[in-house]
Amino acid sequence: MSFETQELVPIVAELADKYTGKESTSITYEKARQLMGAVLYCIHEYEAYLGERQELLSPDGIPDAWTVYGLGYEAVLRKVKAAQILYNNIIPGFKYYGNRCYYDTFVKGIPSFFLYYDPRFHPQNHILTLDYPVLYPMESLLGIHAVSTFIKCVGLEQVFFEKLPDEYVLHVLRAYSPDHEELFINLSGIVLRNVLGCRMAGKGIHTQGYTTGELEQLTDYVNQNTMASLERKMGELVDELVGSGYDGQKELGDYLKADLRNYSFELKNAEKNRCFDSILAI
Repeated sequence: MSFETQELVPIVAELADKYTGKESTSITYEKARQLMGAVLYCIHEYEAYLGERQELLSPDGIPDAWTVYGLGYEAVLRKVKAAQILYNNIIPGFKYYGNRCYYDTFVKGIPSFFLYYDPRFHPQNHILTLDYPVLYPMESLLGIHAVSTFIKCVGLEQVFFEKLPDEYVLHVLRAYSPDHEELFINLSGIVLRNVLGCRMAGKGIHTQGYTTGELEQLTDYVNQNTMASLERKMGELVDELVGSGYDGQKELGDYLKADLRNYSFELKNAEKNRCFDSILAI
């Protein structure tokens, strides 16, 4: 849905009046750009909910810019509230396994976002750098959309970790790097690599290393597949894992599969250079 600039200018002017408390008739160019960005952001949020909000359109079925902006602003507020509820549900049992980036971003950073986020005048600003790298691509996301997505990703990771023994998670993280606590890494991706490595090698998921036979089976498995077929077969293994251990939670499965293309490349490279220990707790 697109509007002409002249249709949006009155909304920006109204926001400018609210921002200045009607004590000034002018604002800086940078502030005007920010407010126009706020209007466009809310319109985009309206578009995301368009299908379920048809009953709130204007009587002739053609929404005007003011209506769309207002509904979009309401959608932003709802998304903030939903994100707060989800965050509050996750935080009591949050596991970070000593990783400073994971802790600082989620435990320290997210509350600051809720404290300082400005849905009226700057909804496109998510304030935080969100340093912890989740598996879902975040580069194009802004504002509450970015933070809400980030919280959902962390929530899925916590569901994944919940069914795994802490000693196993710490075992694979230590094998990955003695300095894992200080690295900017995605913990769930490292752990999933090891879980799938065990499945491909025909071994149990435990803290013991690979036997010679298990390492040979893993080598054959990787060698007999292309990157594409590896990615596909590991996706099937993820589906089996989620189906048996996580009640078939599709959203969790989709999240975990987001990194499989990178993993298939790493496996092929490790097999070629005989260095599986660079990615697995061999």
